[in-house]
Amino acid sequence: MEQLTCKERLVLELIPAGHRQAIHKHRLARLAGLDEREAREIIYHLVVEHGLPIGSSTEPGTGGYFIIENTEDMEIATRHLKPRAVKIIKRARALVRHRFNQQLKLVLEE
Repeated sequence: MEQLTCKERLVLELIPAGHRQAIHKHRLARLAGLDEREAREIIYHLVVEHGLPIGSSTEPGTGGYFIIENTEDMEIATRHLKPRAVKIIKRARALVRHRFNQQLKLVLEE
């Protein structure tokens, strides 16, 4: 926690535990005094760079960000990510194939 910036700490403190208490991105950004893009970037950094278990849900009416506490939270947090990832890869492949008649080579950095 000590290597987090003030903004990262603030955003993290505003995110509730569990998917049933998820905070909507508009409210999170407003409470943190940030625009939505900056809030999303901070959350991305908290997850990818710091390894914090922050999930999100796109469920109508109850969607938002939350701290993953159990397997149900994890399932909900990853449910919408996998299909989006597949669509993004398909789109990238189509662009490369149709425009440059090449195959897309995807390498995930660890």
